[in-house]
This record gives sequence, C-alpha cells and structure tokens, in this order.
Amino acid sequence: MKVKLEALTRVEGEGALEVYLEGGKPTWMRLSVYEPPRFIEGILRGKPYHVIPDITARICGICPVAYQISGVQAVEDAFGVEVPEELQKLRRLMYYGEWIQSHALHVFLLHLPDFFGVPSFLELAKIDRELALAGLEVKRCGGLILQTLGGRTSHPVSLTVGGFSFLPESLSELLPSIELALEKSFWSLEKLKAINFPNFELRDLVFVSLWEEEYPILKGDIYFEGQRVKPSEFKEVFEEFEVPYSTAKHARLKEGRVYLVGPLARFNNAFEMLSHTAKEVAFLLGLEPPVKNPYRSLLVRMVEIIHALEKAKEVIKNYKKLQRSKVEVKTRASEGFGVSEAPRGILWHHYAFDQEGRILSADIVPPTSQNQPAIELSLWEFIKGFENPTEETLKEFAEPMIRNFDPCISCATHFLRVEVKKRA
Repeated sequence: MKVKLEALTRVEGEGALEVYLEGGKPTWMRLSVYEPPRFIEGILRGKPYHVIPDITARICGICPVAYQISGVQAVEDAFGVEVPEELQKLRRLMYYGEWIQSHALHVFLLHLPDFFGVPSFLELAKIDRELALAGLEVKRCGGLILQTLGGRTSHPVSLTVGGFSFLPESLSELLPSIELALEKSFWSLEKLKAINFPNFELRDLVFVSLWEEEYPILKGDIYFEGQRVKPSEFKEVFEEFEVPYSTAKHARLKEGRVYLVGPLARFNNAFEMLSHTAKEVAFLLGLEPPVKNPYRSLLVRMVEIIHALEKAKEVIKNYKKLQRSKVEVKTRASEGFGVSEAPRGILWHHYAFDQEGRILSADIVPPTSQNQPAIELSLWEFIKGFENPTEETLKEFAEPMIRNFDPCISCATHFLRVEVKKRA
C-alpha cells in the first residue's frame, strides 16, 4: 500500500512525497522532485564567460545573487582577477540584501503558518495582521538593498566579473528602511520566541559551511568537523549523484555520510562570528550551538536577518562611491572555482575556459541538492513510527518538516545527466 502527497506546498518548486506501508506501518519512503531539469550547465558550454552571472541567476528567482557571486568568483579565480576590498564589501552588502529578503520570505510567508496552524500566509495575516505586515517590511528592506545595488530586485543586473557594471551615488537612503526592519525583527521575535517547537533532533548529520574571518557569506574554505577544504578540492571530499525517482541530484561526503548546509550549519560552525546583537538575541532565544532541532531553524534565520541588517548598516555608513566600478579582466585558458553561502547553504561553481574565455565545461552544486539526503533522512526518522498514516496526516506533519530546510527545488533541478545507450 502507498500513501502519496501529489504536490508539496509552500516550498519553492514542485515535489511529491510517497510513503509505502505494510500492515499499516511505513516501510519505505521517497521524496520525488518532478520539476523539469533546465540543463543550465549544458546551456553555458561554448558561451563567453561574461554571460555566467546572467544565465546562472535564472536557476533561482529567490537567491539569484548567490549564483552570480559564486559564478563571478569562479571566473575571477580562473583569470587571476583581484577584486579590491571596497568592491568586495559592496558584494557582501548585496548578499546581505538577498539573505534578508529570502529569509523573511521563508520565515513569514512559507514557514510561520505551520506554527500557527494555518495553511497560508493570507490566513496567518487574518490571525495576526501586524506580524504579517512586519514580515513584509523586513522582506521589503532586503529588496531595496538589491534594487539599489543591483538595478532590480529579482535577477539583478550589476554584478560582473571584476566588480560591478555601475555603482550608486549614495546608499544612505537605505538606512531608514534598515532601522525599521531591525525594529520589526526584534518585535517579531518577541512573538516567535513563544512558539512551542516540536521535539525533534537531527541525527548523524555533518554540519558543513564556509569559513571566513567573519560570519560566512561571501567566500572562504569549506569547513566541517575542524577540517577546512579548499573550493578546488570540493569534489575530492563531496560527491553529487542521481537517484532514479527524482530529477533533483543528491550529495554526500565521499565516505558516505550525510551532511547539512544552510542556517543551522552556519550557526553551529560560526556562532562566535555573529554580530554582538545577533549573539545576544540568540542567547535570549535559548539558541546555543549546536542547534539540532530543524524546527528552530525559523529562529536561526531571524538571528541571521538581524546579523545581516547590522552588517549592512556598517557598510552603508562607510560608503563612498569609487571612481572605478570594476577591474580589468584578461582571459586565459584555465579553470576556476567559486563558492559562497546562499541563504540555503553553500553554492559551489567550477568552470573551465579556453584562451578566449569561452566556457568549456560548467559544474554547479546548489545547496538543495546537498540537503536532499538530509531532508529524506529526517523525514524518515520522523514518520517511520506513524500508524496507518493518511494523506492528511502526511500533509500535517511531513510538509512542515520539509519546510524546515527551506528547500529550493528549482535549484536542485538545474541539470540532469542524460545518457543514451545504443545496442551493438
């Protein structure tokens, strides 16, 4: 016997959950992603390097900056481009905008309705209009940062290899929105800290994030369990693989262990690097590493929003428009690697180029692909003890578990290898 959720709601993309029963007890399950693959890596081959930020941004409308940042950093690595620190700060600011917008979207519009027992954000707004409006205000702040630096909120157009195609005259007009977003975030947390989260802990998972001199977002080595892995060594330690029931790739450590990327991994690995206020808020919420309850990722995302707002304010206060928005780029036959922290976790890019800068090969590993096994493992731990689960039971309990991980299914289907075998 099989119970199936035909479509998962309040996640980014299309997926389904199947649970197989014997004698009324679950014996096996699979999380099927049926969103069509879009063959982005194949589309990139043969094209000039400068199209990478525009094309890869289309993988996700929620976190396009993550794809652009990892992509341009891979090109800069390949061509030996050194981007000045002041431009790096502006890239970091733009990334903060994406974190703020994406986290607010997930917390308030996708995740929070689960804890209020309602099916949608609109129903949540009927119960607590002020809380819903506070979430929209925080999300709006992130969008304003993206629009100011990137030219538009979705799929920004300013990021380019070597820097930016343009820079704004001033950023000070963003400060009132940031102050308001901070106020709304603190106010919202007073309500959110009263949530009674289900008692569940992640088991046997390795927490993987980047390692920077500050809380990881822009670049760095890949870090887990005291080990640091260079971006160029990613495929020596981690592996992507396909499963027959899904268009989304999966990933694991080559030694076979399942790992997790994203807010919980960053928080657990780099807690001491959070801003002072973000750390204080975390303590008040009872959050201390390691946090292993995925439901409490809702609070961790709010802590990261506060961190991003504070750090964004620092960059803006010190901003003076530079005379040059980018540095010169000279192509060469080479390969490069780039990695950054998307809201959902580490996003890795690898490209090879010919002498003229045409793309010979492309390899992108998004965070949701990396988290697919962790999502499935956690789902199975959660539902394996159910007795005679129905479709309604799964919707009530399994869907919130999936939403804990902020999955972007669209990201996970960026490419699927197609192999044609011919008979002799």
